[in-house]
Amino acid sequence: MSIKKLVLIILTSLNFYFLSAQSNNESQLWLGISGKKKFNHGFVSKFQYRTRVIDDITRFRGSFLYFTLEKKLSKSFNIETNYRLALIENLMYHRYALGFEVEKKVAQSKFSLRPLVQYQRLANAIDIETSQQSKSFFRPRLTWETDLTKNVEFYAYIEPFYKIDNNFNVNWWQNALGLKYEVYHKLKLNPFFIWQPGTTKKNSNTNYIVGIDFEFNF
Repeated sequence: MSIKKLVLIILTSLNFYFLSAQSNNESQLWLGISGKKKFNHGFVSKFQYRTRVIDDITRFRGSFLYFTLEKKLSKSFNIETNYRLALIENLMYHRYALGFEVEKKVAQSKFSLRPLVQYQRLANAIDIETSQQSKSFFRPRLTWETDLTKNVEFYAYIEPFYKIDNNFNVNWWQNALGLKYEVYHKLKLNPFFIWQPGTTKKNSNTNYIVGIDFEFNF
């Protein structure tokens, strides 16, 4: 895939993003940098730093630090644990998660299912992911990945957020489209678009998010 085609895809996503963001909803910008390191015996560690600009990309939301440890148990099955520290408006919010992932390759594509349980220790009503009513969520993510060229990978996923309570309802969805472009063997650029529709009265707004991650492999 040429750089011109890659830019065209990104601009098309941005155009859809701005057309879709209505006044009663919200547009956001997410920027991140991450590192990944493989160890012996199937262990993988990941670190990510991300910032968010919210309120139709007019206000800095805060910083988010992610730490993930994965263990590969077989070619198609691995378990993971994750911790996120959110630094928002001089306050700290903690999130813990535990899950596993099952993968299946079909021709040139790879499908994966990653059920994950998340616990939010502290809360903030502004962020859809950390609202005051949010304590624990079940997040089954279904992902499709395929190689467009030797250096470009396309992916898409859908992920409902089930609040773990007496009703066990879906509070919102997180759906994404993205590309991973390998600049060289240790760096990938990951431009993406995320659509977060709320499904309850308290989370009825929809977030339209564009972003890019710089991913390093060590």
